Amino acid sequence: MNRCRGSAIVLSMLLLVILSALGMYVVSAPLGTGESVGRQHRAAVARNMARAGANAAIARFPIVSPGGSPYVRRISAGPNVTGRYSVTSRKVGAVNGTGNGSAGVSAFEEYDLVSVGSVTDLPGGEARVVARIRVGPDRAGPRARILKWEESGPR
Repeated sequence: MNRCRGSAIVLSMLLLVILSALGMYVVSAPLGTGESVGRQHRAAVARNMARAGANAAIARFPIVSPGGSPYVRRISAGPNVTGRYSVTSRKVGAVNGTGNGSAGVSAFEEYDLVSVGSVTDLPGGEARVVARIRVGPDRAGPRARILKWEESGPR
């Protein structure tokens, strides 16, 4: 009887070590394949490229050509990933407002903006941002206001 004293605690500690090792293995094992993770990463890059293109065009809006010609930019987004965005804007109307001009002269102009973001090696993985922008006078210069913002594309 004296020989078996303390064996329960030793066995319980051994069981604790085995279960801890098993738990660490389960937590560290990848749940998906590496290819699906890479595809999700590339889809996220495409979505962020579309957002970046729309925001860059809004920031440059007095300079961006409203004639419909696209503004295109390529940006490296990692060691093997190159993102691209293409932004097109189109004037959709003018809104009369109280500006410095005379009566009948529009103070605000509205534009539709379409930004398409893509990644070089993700076929069919384009993300799109469609926005409606109102540009009007301000004391510091022209000011753009976002009226509508819609995103679509792979998740």
